[in-house]
Amino acid sequence: MKKVIFIFLFIFSIVDTVNAQGFYSSRRDRTTMLSFGLGLSNYNGDLHDVIYDGLTATPNAGIGLRKKLGSQLSFRLDFNWYQISGADSSNQSLRTREIAGRVDSRRKRNLSFRSNNLELSAMFLFNLVPINNSYTTRPILNPYIFAGIGLSTNNPKTFYEGDWVPLRPLQTELTPYPGRVMVIPIGFGVRVKATESVDILLEAGYRRTFTDYLDDVSTDHVDKSQFDVLFGENTEKSALAKALTDRSVEGGFEASKPGDDRGNPLKNDSYYIFQIRLEMYLGNNFIQELFSPSRKQPKFR
Repeated sequence: MKKVIFIFLFIFSIVDTVNAQGFYSSRRDRTTMLSFGLGLSNYNGDLHDVIYDGLTATPNAGIGLRKKLGSQLSFRLDFNWYQISGADSSNQSLRTREIAGRVDSRRKRNLSFRSNNLELSAMFLFNLVPINNSYTTRPILNPYIFAGIGLSTNNPKTFYEGDWVPLRPLQTELTPYPGRVMVIPIGFGVRVKATESVDILLEAGYRRTFTDYLDDVSTDHVDKSQFDVLFGENTEKSALAKALTDRSVEGGFEASKPGDDRGNPLKNDSYYIFQIRLEMYLGNNFIQELFSPSRKQPKFR
């Protein structure tokens, strides 16, 4: 944690020093902003329900480039790495209950996953407080909302016999699904003016997806003999798919039968990204000043 704080402060000081140079440059409006952030992710799906199970804490990191389009509207490109995970074993109650009209028997199911994904998104941001003049006159606090469209990788893995095993190639429900999914990011944030050229952003975003397979779980248990047909009888891949499609026995329960509930196909998976960001207002000659050797030496007349 101390290293993360040090990195933030180091970059903060460099960018603020470079951007602060020049009286006339500070009077001109700056319409391009660079941001980067760190935060926590939360997955919502068949292995973890936010309403019933609360929030989880897996890491994420991102970088963004924003372009001001008007006094309130701007456009931002974001590139994020995020991790999500879920496990039936984290459900501490053996008592069954209904979730979305289906019986919750996750402890018996004993499934788990973890996924490290990359997300590229394009979104529009709308400041609630207009900024009509130079960026230097912006308010101390400025809430904003955002929405857009994006694309995320999708490669869930599970821990089995001492290793993380990719699940998508195994088709554990005999249903192939793509390694990339479309997402709809929506959310809100608060921009806090830290210095003349740097803001601190507190941001919470929800990602609606168009897949129910972020966690490799969606429908019912299948007939395991079908994996021999799919991958070949007595092959290593077929044996691995049989072992990972139903892990009830590993948890001390009876094996599931074909047709038993494995997931809930009525609702797609989703995830949340919470971040704290530093956003820098870039001058027209920002790159030249940042790497200029003359910036390191005092000038005398």
